[in-house]
Amino acid sequence: MVTNAFHGMWRLGRIITNSGIRTLNPALRRASTLAQSRIVKGPNNEKIIKSPYGDLPCLSDMLLHEYVWNKAEDYTDKIALECGVTGKKYTYAQAKDATNYIGRSLQNLGLKKGDVVALVTPNLPDSALGFLGILSAGLICTTMNPQYMADEISRQLTESNAKAIITSTAIASMVLTAANACLPPQTPIIVIDDRTKPIPEGCILFDDLITRGKSLPDTNPSRCSIDDVAVLPFSSGTTGLPKGVMLTHRNLVSNINMCEYSLGDNKFLPTTDTFQDVIPAVLPFFHIYGLNGMLLPGLSKGRKFVTIPKFVPEIYLSVLEKTKVNKSLQVQATVLYCVPPLILFMATSPFMKNHHLESVDKIFSGAAPLAQSDVDKFYDKFKFDRDLKFGQGYGLTESSPVAFTESTLKKFSSIGRNVANCEARLVDVTTQRDVSGPGQTGELWIRGPHVMKGYLNNEVATKETLTEDKWLKTGDIAYYDEDYDFYITDRLKELIKVKGFQVPPAELEALLRSHPDVQEAAVVGIPHERYGEVPKAFIVISKDKKPTEQDIQNFVKGKVSDYKELKGGVTFVTDIPKNPSGKILRAHLKKDCAKF
Repeated sequence: MVTNAFHGMWRLGRIITNSGIRTLNPALRRASTLAQSRIVKGPNNEKIIKSPYGDLPCLSDMLLHEYVWNKAEDYTDKIALECGVTGKKYTYAQAKDATNYIGRSLQNLGLKKGDVVALVTPNLPDSALGFLGILSAGLICTTMNPQYMADEISRQLTESNAKAIITSTAIASMVLTAANACLPPQTPIIVIDDRTKPIPEGCILFDDLITRGKSLPDTNPSRCSIDDVAVLPFSSGTTGLPKGVMLTHRNLVSNINMCEYSLGDNKFLPTTDTFQDVIPAVLPFFHIYGLNGMLLPGLSKGRKFVTIPKFVPEIYLSVLEKTKVNKSLQVQATVLYCVPPLILFMATSPFMKNHHLESVDKIFSGAAPLAQSDVDKFYDKFKFDRDLKFGQGYGLTESSPVAFTESTLKKFSSIGRNVANCEARLVDVTTQRDVSGPGQTGELWIRGPHVMKGYLNNEVATKETLTEDKWLKTGDIAYYDEDYDFYITDRLKELIKVKGFQVPPAELEALLRSHPDVQEAAVVGIPHERYGEVPKAFIVISKDKKPTEQDIQNFVKGKVSDYKELKGGVTFVTDIPKNPSGKILRAHLKKDCAKF
């Protein structure tokens, strides 16, 4: 599971209009009910904490791509997507039409309802169009990290049963190597020309999907149900190797609705003839936070996205310069979606100056917890004369993703309260009974329309994570205070979070055991000032072998993405602690790390 702590920074003045406070503002009405959180007893004596925001009277029943483009006619000439490197851009009218044409062409390639298409691309305007085009054809998109190595790509292609791939020229050779190892030779490989390398022979040019689609019959949206799977990101859950998370159209659209209702309309101004929020999109679209927390809600509201394929300081700062107030508009605001290392970069880089943030109206940081010290550094450097505050929230890939938000802007260490339509429970890990009151810790369980359908082809893992009555076990230990604000204190899960990305220990351990000199291996995450955590390995050496720490680290390099490398080092031990059933006691190893 991806534990997304997202932090918001916004103007408090948003709830006040030029003509004063709107007494009928729904955001104010919701604020007046925040203290009304209550515990409801369930049929089995569960202590269910209801959302203080209540439940939306009606959640949208649209398919995800239809929801995104539902109001596109209101901003036809506004820029929807623009590449921060090449300048390639699409207006809302062009983007909506392009996704329809892409869907037609994918169907014309022989892809059928429910087939999976892998999207392996950096952030590009065409990546967003490809994603929405896949959905418009009644297909499922499995999103994939473009930093993956060939073996990692092959594993997900195989497990998702992908029938086609969309990638870009920058990484096409790696993707082709992976595809050739596991997919039939006739599998369509569609390549976006990102102007870095030539199109590989035998591949389909992405732009041709748009051109050809104009003359093809329209897709048939009635073939799809809102309970069909739309997106198949891969998550490691509480333990083990990555698994396909089946997120339906209902899950994803519901979460957008739930967040907008809970945060209130005043956190963003609507797009008009004279106003448009601009978002430098460096947060990866393959990540659920970047996809359904940033991109799709933003497109549904007419915001402009300037895509950044990969974080490079010079490119990021250049985009910030370009997205400053446009003199042709009366008003324009820049919204930053970040991860903690990016906040730290802004706070410490000598190249980042106040003028880069002149048009910044809001900042959200997510995918991993943001330290108070990093916030202090940020404030100390820029010394804003604006009333900007940090808040915090929580979510998971399995919950599409947002489950909690701290919208009072008063309790930095809190993840806040469960969003509208999201129920919560705290369950004692030992007794499996619900905790009885404030200050008592238990595993956080959540339930709502945003919770996944289950794990793809993995009934065992699904039953371990989802109860029969659809409670999602998060694997995180929490408590709530007298105001029903929640706090995460620990996690049962064993995932390592590096720069917001998941690193499952089991994956690295399996790789390490394939080394001829390794008898046993265990991997844990250890704290890192810049990355949050980094992987560290404990190795039991095979008899008469004498590998060095560097030997083990070099063995891993090139076989996994760079953020999975053993930057925490390697420690050689005589045995790996395990419980009676043979499960590695990683918590014991983490406690012992200080000894080595």
